[in-house]
Amino acid sequence: QVHGDRVTVAPHRNHQIAPLKAGDGVVFDAAQWRSPEEREEGGRIYHVHAGKGQRLELEFGNGAVNFARIRPGDLLWRTADPELEKIARPYTQATSPVHRQPVTVMVHAHEGAPLRLTWQLVADPAVTATVSSADLLATAQKRAIDEQYLTEQLGRLGNTPYHLQDIVLDCRGKPFAPASLLNQLRRAAVDALAAQQAELPARRIMSPAAVLDRQLAAVAAAGATAEAVVTTPSLHLLVRTPAQLEAALATRPASITLDYLDLYGLRPAVEQVQAAGIAVRVASPRVLKPSEQRIVNFLLRLDCPILVRSGGLLQALRQEQHPSLIGDFSLNAANQLSAETFLQLGLTRFTPTHDLNGAQVAELAQRIGPETVEVVAYQHLPVFHTEHCLFCRFLSTGTSYKDCGHPCETHRVALRDQQGRAHPVMADVGCRNTVFGAEAQEASRHLESWLEAGIRHYRLEFVHEGAEAVRAIAAAFQAALTGEESLAQLSAALQMVTPGGTTEGSLFVPNGYLELPLL
Repeated sequence: QVHGDRVTVAPHRNHQIAPLKAGDGVVFDAAQWRSPEEREEGGRIYHVHAGKGQRLELEFGNGAVNFARIRPGDLLWRTADPELEKIARPYTQATSPVHRQPVTVMVHAHEGAPLRLTWQLVADPAVTATVSSADLLATAQKRAIDEQYLTEQLGRLGNTPYHLQDIVLDCRGKPFAPASLLNQLRRAAVDALAAQQAELPARRIMSPAAVLDRQLAAVAAAGATAEAVVTTPSLHLLVRTPAQLEAALATRPASITLDYLDLYGLRPAVEQVQAAGIAVRVASPRVLKPSEQRIVNFLLRLDCPILVRSGGLLQALRQEQHPSLIGDFSLNAANQLSAETFLQLGLTRFTPTHDLNGAQVAELAQRIGPETVEVVAYQHLPVFHTEHCLFCRFLSTGTSYKDCGHPCETHRVALRDQQGRAHPVMADVGCRNTVFGAEAQEASRHLESWLEAGIRHYRLEFVHEGAEAVRAIAAAFQAALTGEESLAQLSAALQMVTPGGTTEGSLFVPNGYLELPLL
């Protein structure tokens, strides 16, 4: 509200963290009713008066603000704070360097020869400066050059960005150097170091096409030396509930991957799979925050292969003794260069990004080596990943995992679209939610080309499927991969057991997909 030469505002609820005060600069945001190209009203606050309730009454200097250009509902932003500026000034307008770099000075002092000083940055030994005296060093009558004398004179670095850490002295005879000479050489060396650090680093510009050809040749050579392992197709199941796990155990796949909401429920499940004589893997969260290192430690303590879903987790695992690592689609390995990069970082196998269609997956496998590829042949495509928790928002009165009551552990949630399709929603250990496609994406149309490309590892991922559906889907794929049933029979079987229907989804190969349209 505007009252003559004063404005009443309702501050944000966090206003008490840094209250408005006299001297602060503010601006009135009238973008809701006036063009943002026009000049905004604002200025320094002259007085702040407490109003009714939590409101504040702001008074400005004479003529500082045109109150006719302010309306109720305008936003008020603080643009200047003298106290904050005072705190920041030593860093933004420092009269002396905030950080000093340690240097080592190597002194060559031989009687009858020029004095030579070589200054070197400790943190970057490539940065050096060598200065020498024009005259030869005479014999000292009183005090000859020694480390103490050099430290006193060369350590006077004052307002420079350097400080003397060490002196290495090579001295012969009793050479003498006046303090004025050492001061002169010190200033020259500091100027040379500063000038060298101020220079832009030399950059070599190379032809992108030549670099690409060289990298592709290196990957091709690595693939040529690798021994191809010919095996029968292997089926890997990813489950998210205990009921799905029981059904998966009955199908006896090559491995079972546990993607559980509750990490602490993983160990009994891991032991259950191991007791059945089946290889077990655990899936990591899609996102790993800096404060979630405990998740890395927990996964490592399970002592079984890990399905890695983020580059941050892969980097963290590389710092530790780790089991076999399989990269998931979210690493976005879309071509042989990115795939080879991840394999060199320690992955045993990887799943291509979902940006590739079925034909591109087969081509990538042929180029990189099919034994390193694990494709997803059945899944509900993860279409959206967010930190917003639908379970907490709609099934709880809480605001975080501390007070929400964990409805995600006992309830099942799906988003229904305008066509009536239910898109499953799953939470992870970090309370982040993934929305999956309603239809199951299946690869029956591409299994033949994938098998011809040499791909032998096929993963089936389940979201809301029940135990019966898990058994039926796994059995259908096992029969198709062993040739007991045709791919057409596989497609028909999947349509019968999948409530939301099936789709080719991201695996669809459009006509002319290799052609780039002219924009």
